[in-house]
Amino acid sequence: MTLNRGGRRMATGIDRGTVVDRGSRWRTIGTLRTGPGSAVLPFGWGPAIVLVLVAFVDRIEFSLVAAVLPQLQAEWGFGDAVAGSLPSASAIAAGVLAIPAAYLADRHDRGRIVTWVVVLWSLATLGSALAPTFLIFYLVRVGLAAAEAVDNPASASLLADFYPPSTRSTAFGWWRTSAYLGGAGIVLGGVLADWLGWRGAFMVMTIPGLLVAVLVSRLKEPERGYADRLAARADSSLQAHTPSGPLATQLRRLLPIRTLWFTGAALTVMSLSIGGLTFWLPSLLQRRYGLSESAAATAGGGMTLLGIVLGTLVAAMATRRAVVGTSLAQWRVLLGGSGILVGSVFMSIALGMNSTLMFVVLLTVFAFFSAFALPTLTACVADVVPARDRGLGFGMLQIAATAGGAVGPLLVGVVSDAADSLTVGLIPLLPLLAVGGVFALLAYWSVERDSMRVLAAAAREE
Repeated sequence: MTLNRGGRRMATGIDRGTVVDRGSRWRTIGTLRTGPGSAVLPFGWGPAIVLVLVAFVDRIEFSLVAAVLPQLQAEWGFGDAVAGSLPSASAIAAGVLAIPAAYLADRHDRGRIVTWVVVLWSLATLGSALAPTFLIFYLVRVGLAAAEAVDNPASASLLADFYPPSTRSTAFGWWRTSAYLGGAGIVLGGVLADWLGWRGAFMVMTIPGLLVAVLVSRLKEPERGYADRLAARADSSLQAHTPSGPLATQLRRLLPIRTLWFTGAALTVMSLSIGGLTFWLPSLLQRRYGLSESAAATAGGGMTLLGIVLGTLVAAMATRRAVVGTSLAQWRVLLGGSGILVGSVFMSIALGMNSTLMFVVLLTVFAFFSAFALPTLTACVADVVPARDRGLGFGMLQIAATAGGAVGPLLVGVVSDAADSLTVGLIPLLPLLAVGGVFALLAYWSVERDSMRVLAAAAREE
């Protein structure tokens, strides 16, 4: 059964009256649906599209630095180690704000939080274009990363409440994919930098950020835990939402969740490796293969974009139902962990290629298989963390993943300076990728138990 027009009882046992309706004519994206399919997509795909655009615009803007890095180094004269430290400093700022941001996400209107964050992104983008010195530019970029840390827990918590477990892989897959689609920013940044210079590239990117902020401001706030109760077929007489409680109490609930540790470790290592690769890929294509700035940005960014999009699509389709002998949750971690391991093999082969074409093709295959982890492991995190604690759960994951994404570029830059070879600088990423795949596979033995515990709690709202 589904909700009727009067908001009466459904087969799922959820009463429409339990869903928060702000009563605003402006906030119409994510309105509760009725009729066929509403149990699977109770709010439609609109909320996912908006939050994907938020992550997409952020990654495009963040990746502009990689695309225009040669121009920045030519103007201000800093080396690879300093360039690699930029994501590291950003990670420190993001890490400092992650837990406070998660605390806010578990207690306040998440749509409004994300709206203000996107506005701040746009201002930081404009500030990057107007920076008179490298120090000011550096500090503005660090501030941008700090704003991203505030957005991540709120967006992830929203997605988990908009989409039940049956459609979470797809929703989280596209959301996580957008976070890795720096390739689009590299392509766009390279073209804009050739045309307008690096300052012009940043100025242009201020506009889409403001447009997305308008869209986010129209997003409704779903009730926390609604999608879980929908999946658990909760009785309509149950309480709608249990408060999060003190931060220390939340931490005590989260720390024993083994799946959170394993999937978080896997995504962290993956962020480190892909962050290091995507940041330095345009420079590698210029130095080793002799491509122009725009050609390097287009080839490198296009490769990442194509591989990750295709990999996410395939993984999302492959996890709509479990394969024989596993639960859906177990199948997700198997597919995600195996994808990382297979991807690391193709990356190893690519680094030994002297042909530009073969290098780009093999890196595309690497991105394809590695992307299997995006919809699978992120959906697992949402499945095993209770609704009242998801902001904090994703905040903790944000700290780890941001740190990994920052260490990657710095590690490559330091090794590159020491060996006087950017190709050698990328080699340490290979064993780290393999370790990430193993971490994901270790979650196989705990994910089913942890996810069933969340659904059982949603059914009785303890």
